[in-house]
Amino acid sequence: MICKIDNHPVYYQEFGTGKPILCIHGFPEDHRTMTGCVEPIMASLDNYRRIYIDLPGLGSTKMNASIKNADDMLDFLTNFIREVIKDESFLLVGLSYGGYLSLGMMLNSGLNISGVFLICPCVISNQESRNLAQKEILVLEKDLKPKDSEQNEFQDFMDYAVIATTKTWERYRNEIMPGLKDADVNFINTYRKDGYGFSFEASLKDINFNKPIVVITGKQDNCVGYEDTWRLVKHLSHLTFVCLDKAGHNLQIENKPLFDFHFHDWLNNCN
Repeated sequence: MICKIDNHPVYYQEFGTGKPILCIHGFPEDHRTMTGCVEPIMASLDNYRRIYIDLPGLGSTKMNASIKNADDMLDFLTNFIREVIKDESFLLVGLSYGGYLSLGMMLNSGLNISGVFLICPCVISNQESRNLAQKEILVLEKDLKPKDSEQNEFQDFMDYAVIATTKTWERYRNEIMPGLKDADVNFINTYRKDGYGFSFEASLKDINFNKPIVVITGKQDNCVGYEDTWRLVKHLSHLTFVCLDKAGHNLQIENKPLFDFHFHDWLNNCN
């Protein structure tokens, strides 16, 4: 589906009817990362309208020259919500950088958010300032090998993998790798260099959110870690904070049973 936000075409996918759930992918992935982990859960559930957006410059949404930094991206997302969801109460799911943008919405937007589920959220934009786990592969399937044409992609997978098996590699290939290939490289490089973090990042510690929120993190996450996230959100009154062992930054594909369980539990608590 296509809608126009500030006269700029935005691609998104939508499934089902009922309570809206907006799912925001990481950077520089696209909506397929989110459909891959959320839609299988929804196969047995009714009454949810799932909305999967491609952020500008990523996936099938072209780069928007007016979006130069995270503050601009947050304004864009807020306008998208007001156009597509309008004033309706909705649930928010954010993965990695999508989690960072979700935190910005929780702090600043005044939107009608009735529950939040954050997956390995980025909370500190400067990577050098993050407390990260040491890179560690805990499960390595014997004879796991990529095709010759996928050597670079396989190395990207292994850079973050904690559970490296045929199944996790296939999900990476199907859900994460396509978005990485479709991203606008010039936009990615410029955005990362000049605008990845909010101007108000220090104020994220002041988020006051009294609806159900689940934050699920990986003990071996060497991309955003888990310690900084705990310090940021531990004061929230209706917080469930989960740190999974044997899980890294792609925990949704490395520990599907526990990911699915906590997502179901969050949905039940949001009713």
